[in-house]
Amino acid sequence: LDLLAATIENIVQNMVVQFVILGSGDKGLEQFYSSLPGRYPGRIGSYIGYNNEIAHWIEAGSDFFIMPSLFEPCGLNQMYSLEYGTLPIVRATGGLNDTVYQYNEANGDGTGFKFWDATTQAIYYAVGWAVSTYFDRPQHMDKMIRTAMAQDFSWELSTQRYLDLYARAMANK
Repeated sequence: LDLLAATIENIVQNMVVQFVILGSGDKGLEQFYSSLPGRYPGRIGSYIGYNNEIAHWIEAGSDFFIMPSLFEPCGLNQMYSLEYGTLPIVRATGGLNDTVYQYNEANGDGTGFKFWDATTQAIYYAVGWAVSTYFDRPQHMDKMIRTAMAQDFSWELSTQRYLDLYARAMANK
């Protein structure tokens, strides 16, 4: 979130966006993010701390959910977001890279927006791409939302895949 902190004001000043920040951790980042609503009323809101109910309200009520993680072995929030039809904007690392399918501007396929470099510029341009898609290609947004909500990350599916793999392994031994 330090990278987002370094570019969030640039994003808000140059794009038609609103941000809601929820979380706790580094005291310097908490102080920075808690100061933003006063400087950008109606554009940025922040809740320092954690509240599971509010977290789900935010994910369910947002158009996008940004996860600029430097590393992420699994990640659950992007999966919650997909279920709600909230398209993730993620750094392509670990589980984020595995569970979010990159938007294809040519045909509207995908479930979110990925960026690879851990830089403020990469975040800025990924958010800009998402915002541009929202305003300029609403038919792609609709398609991506439907695709996102159809994803299945349940244990039932994973369990069946493991059983199928073990059955193939036993048949080929």
